[in-house]
Amino acid sequence: MSRSKVRNLLLLKQIHSAVAQIRKGKLDKALETLDKAEDSARKAKSTDALYYILFMRGGILYTESKYDEALEIYKKALDAGSELLKADPENIDYQHYMGTTLSNIGNLLKKKGENPQAAEYYIRARETYLNLLAKEPENVVFRSYAGENLNNYAALLKDMGSFEEACEVLRQAIELYKKLLEEKPDNLSYQAELAVALSQLGNCIILQGPEKCDAAKLDLERALNMQENILAQQPENGNIKEAIALTRERLEKLEKP
Repeated sequence: MSRSKVRNLLLLKQIHSAVAQIRKGKLDKALETLDKAEDSARKAKSTDALYYILFMRGGILYTESKYDEALEIYKKALDAGSELLKADPENIDYQHYMGTTLSNIGNLLKKKGENPQAAEYYIRARETYLNLLAKEPENVVFRSYAGENLNNYAALLKDMGSFEEACEVLRQAIELYKKLLEEKPDNLSYQAELAVALSQLGNCIILQGPEKCDAAKLDLERALNMQENILAQQPENGNIKEAIALTRERLEKLEKP
């Protein structure tokens, strides 16, 4: 058996071990294993494995609120993804790698308050997903990821005071979620994502001026109705309870003189 084959088997074992540790919640142990796996991937010159390892490490660090470290790792993942795309520019999976990595870097930069830089990464992620959806318009994974990126980008634009642009981005996200729901109307995750986008859009319209309150109220009421329906099916869902509270708060603002 060749030396490179042994390394690849070791690499596979290390990745599987890290995944098992993540599932058990042993995140520190998983990080140690992924450090070793990264070394193995570089020795084996396996860029595909290296990307996956870096992406997992970035996700763990993000979960642990270690934003600076996570950002550093995601940028390394971006370099690995760029290398993969150079070798195979038409590879759909590699393009998806880039989209998710760009979007996650945008999220981290937003967390750090580096808004103009975050916007650049969100825009690059949006372009990546638009290209993917042009090739595979029915791909629900791409649509979902594209919608999430648009939601996050719109929230950033709102924070930056670009209300009109934020509303436009949210309308794009809403169209994506509507298409997902048409195919799977009982999917509660899609319903929740659409409701969040509608609630955000209503809030964004309010911020543009009092003359647009009727349009804002319509979107907020639609969002609240969807969120209450989800809560009826998932009464212990804390996230949906928070989303309902936020949508109600936005509606109350409209009712105040």
